[in-house]
Amino acid sequence: MIDSGRGDILDRHGRSLTGSRIRGVLVMPLWAEGPDPVKVEEMARILRLRPEVLRNGLAKINRPSLLRTPAGDGKEQIVEITEEQAKLIEKLELPGVYPKEVKVRYGENSLARHVIGFIGQDPELVRQAFGGKYPLHEQIGKMGLEFLFQDDLRGLGYNKSISYFIDAGKRPVNGLGIRVTDEENRALSVKTTLDLDVQKAVETSMEKHGLNKGSVVILDARTEEILAMASRPQYDQNAPVTRGEYPVNKAVQADFPGSVFKVVVAAAALEKGVVRPADPFYCPGYIEIGDGKLNCWAEHGSITAEQGFARSCNVVFASLAMKLGRPAIEEYARKMGLGQLVTQPVDGKPQLYGEEHGQIFAKKETSYRLLANTGIGQEDVRMSPLQAAHMMAVILNNGIAGKPRLVQELLTSTDGMLYKTYPAAKQQGPLLDKETAAELRKWMRQTVDSPKGTAHLLASAKVPLAGKTGTAQTGMAGLHHHWFAGYAPADKPKYIIVVMAEDVATDSGSQLVQNVTKEIVDQLF
Repeated sequence: MIDSGRGDILDRHGRSLTGSRIRGVLVMPLWAEGPDPVKVEEMARILRLRPEVLRNGLAKINRPSLLRTPAGDGKEQIVEITEEQAKLIEKLELPGVYPKEVKVRYGENSLARHVIGFIGQDPELVRQAFGGKYPLHEQIGKMGLEFLFQDDLRGLGYNKSISYFIDAGKRPVNGLGIRVTDEENRALSVKTTLDLDVQKAVETSMEKHGLNKGSVVILDARTEEILAMASRPQYDQNAPVTRGEYPVNKAVQADFPGSVFKVVVAAAALEKGVVRPADPFYCPGYIEIGDGKLNCWAEHGSITAEQGFARSCNVVFASLAMKLGRPAIEEYARKMGLGQLVTQPVDGKPQLYGEEHGQIFAKKETSYRLLANTGIGQEDVRMSPLQAAHMMAVILNNGIAGKPRLVQELLTSTDGMLYKTYPAAKQQGPLLDKETAAELRKWMRQTVDSPKGTAHLLASAKVPLAGKTGTAQTGMAGLHHHWFAGYAPADKPKYIIVVMAEDVATDSGSQLVQNVTKEIVDQLF
């Protein structure tokens, strides 16, 4: 098979995220005694490979596939050839070896893999998810958009394949040529809101700074369109994966948010009149609750509410949460999109595979200790990076809430004609007063600009940023989840940026997420 026939998954500019056409060497290994050694030597010369490298590459092929050889990093890569090399290889008439242009669905450097998903064989999934309407051993979408839009991407199920003649000894006969099967498939392509350039900036930044477990989300600050989404650990889309071992898109997985949740508490406290920006607090490094203590990460001393936000003081926000009470915290968490899915289904299916609701409270009873822990984003609070990005959007848009959007249109795969449009969700609100939103933006600006702000490392970025950091306990000694949720430029927001690193040592995690954030911003501006 030289083309699966499936429609492509495209970025917002129509650039493919699932396929590139390359000219390679298609090998069909039907040799009784191995390929002609003299012709292999000549082919190695044409390809500028050492003969033993080519022989090893051919020897590994036990089914029709493209020739691959080891790359510098130890992995194998497809051998790409020029048109002139293709003509010279054809002249060799080496049985079972054909220079051919093929479509590779997932390349070595494919992007947004946790969003795109992958295809493979799974007879049980064909029965359960698709009602057995496909051949049981057909390659189907198993995760991500490949799974969610399987029917559209599949079309009629025809692929472009190649076959050839063999003699009585089952040896390929090149002289009789090859036959290409290419029936019209009528598949559809899925056009997303992703931006290939932004996605590259995100993933190269994660690799450069070693963010090996976690995720990044970038939204358009005005429309909430998802411009980039990346998750780690990375996975190989071409490697077989069984159900139960599918990679997780951590960008839509709800987890401990830590102090990022203080944005919700701050919004509720300002609107309910529980606090004013200049109200004084005193932080001795802890707060007494009943017969116990809740520690702060530092001894802040005398501090205002606004300073407490910039410095992420647990004493300030535990106090505010206990004053607010459970109903007010739940009310404003819901306004910010927490505890619910934040994307809108299209054609009755989700836009993102594995998106989670998250939660605020799990226990029925309420105590001061529970409220205090909740106020600093611990206890039962769970939030996904996508939800954190949506929360930023609500604040940036003066309390008006849209919905993050990934899928824009379906297009015909052959000529790119519009087949169906999925409009953006209707906006709701205002859910916050404009004055509250403006005050929160001011507080988030101080988190970066103030020398004592927890995100002050970002003050050296190309453009000004604003946002909120978070450090969440995970139950594992010495390891925390680290967050930055914010936007850039701070004075005229274009991008909402959320970076989350999981299970990182306490003394390095905050620097890691800020380094990744700064790298992304510096590449985008």
